[in-house]
Amino acid sequence: MTDAIHLLKSYDIDTLVDEIASADPAAYLHRCLAEGIASPRLSWPRLQQLAGCAMVVDAVVTPHDYDFLEPELIADWREHRAAAFLPLRALAVRALQAALRQAGSDADADALAELRRVEQRLAAA
Repeated sequence: MTDAIHLLKSYDIDTLVDEIASADPAAYLHRCLAEGIASPRLSWPRLQQLAGCAMVVDAVVTPHDYDFLEPELIADWREHRAAAFLPLRALAVRALQAALRQAGSDADADALAELRRVEQRLAAA
């Protein structure tokens, strides 16, 4: 989990990926990211969930490989669902920007730096 060792510590990313895969992935991600943007306040676990969703989008559309995401699943989504994931990139950027604004000064600086890197990678894509 070198890309997000601080950001996702204590967060069960495997369960999130299973939830995404069990649903319509693009619809699940859209809902998660849109709710994050609309939320007036994000708890740390909710911020981690947004980050995880954004990293899934990042892995499919940039493509950036995260060592904690299932490579076979991501490869399948790149091949068969990339068109559905592409519009989620801008939504993910907005969700991460909102999360960064809300994180506050008490948040882990290393975790926030990891979150910024994901946001910057998506914004540049």
